[in-house]
Amino acid sequence: MKYFEKSASGGKEYIGLAITIFIMLTVAGCAKQEETGNIQEEQIPVYVTTVQKGDIKKTLKLTGNIEPWESVNIMPDISGKVKKIYVDNGDFVKEGQVLAELDTRSMALILKQAEAGLSVAESNYNDASKNWERIKTLFEKGTATSQQYEKAQLGYEAAKAQLEQAKAAFDIAQYQLDVSIMKAPFSGIIASKNMNEQETINPMMPGGQGVLTLADLSKVKIHVAIPENQFRDVLPGLDALLHVDAYSDEVFTGEVTKINPTADPLSRTFGVEIVVLNENILLRAGMFARVELTIKEKIDVPLIPVECVVKTANENYVFVIENGTAHRRNITFGLSESSMIEITDGLQIGEYVVTVGKEMLKDGSLVQIKENVVK
Repeated sequence: MKYFEKSASGGKEYIGLAITIFIMLTVAGCAKQEETGNIQEEQIPVYVTTVQKGDIKKTLKLTGNIEPWESVNIMPDISGKVKKIYVDNGDFVKEGQVLAELDTRSMALILKQAEAGLSVAESNYNDASKNWERIKTLFEKGTATSQQYEKAQLGYEAAKAQLEQAKAAFDIAQYQLDVSIMKAPFSGIIASKNMNEQETINPMMPGGQGVLTLADLSKVKIHVAIPENQFRDVLPGLDALLHVDAYSDEVFTGEVTKINPTADPLSRTFGVEIVVLNENILLRAGMFARVELTIKEKIDVPLIPVECVVKTANENYVFVIENGTAHRRNITFGLSESSMIEITDGLQIGEYVVTVGKEMLKDGSLVQIKENVVK
């Protein structure tokens, strides 16, 4: 009986010791598993880049239609039938070149008549002038009466008036003949042919078109509108880049020449004129243009991609990687464009900054870089 009690007591002690050892081993194993699992969770995969020096600019992107530098309707100052048109759409013409003319047969006859009238008037004036000088001399000598003097004077004045009238008639006839021939006031391109030969034109008709439309495309202008908050940034002389769909692989350069001093009351925008040299006449009136104005530019400053930055209501920050650990860093920035942002404080050139994976990080997180540093 005693042996049984002793054995039972020893068995209980053995069982208790075994349970204690099992619990200790289990806890140690769980602790090791838990420790290993935590390490794996904290190694968050991220993609990184480096802070690098570069150039950045702030631009305004605007749109507008291309207009000729100068455009004019070619028409005579008098009514008449169009006799001949010497040019067609798209023709290049030089200043002073004859473009079209009216039927001048009647005007030529009127000029001939006026020329004859002028000749008669000049002859009468010469006779009256000589007679007036002769009578005036005789009157001074006392050998001509007052009546003769006055008659000669009146004859001279009448002949002079008739001569002036004849000259005016001749000048009018000559003018009508001259303006019936339409010449280019400047070098340019025929933008449109608006009439056909043998049609009648009346320049006094409201809203009437000319025989032709001439455009100077040696340079072109584009009118764009800038928002009120950019008015102070846009100044005359500012460079402009121009893109058109017809020449998608080319960039045309121009400059701001005029800025409207008052804003449009409806849109609250300011009109801006941009002029572009067009020596090869590639740009044509009516083309749609996309304009880029560089209003600010900085050279050789610290830059990072915009996707690195986490923005909140009160601060902007990034995650910097040092020795496999992510550190949250507040930053301030200056200029930004579509892909890059200028860092003015908070980062140094060459530091590693997280681009992708930052949403899973907190200050002190362990990371695993998943690709080479983006240069």
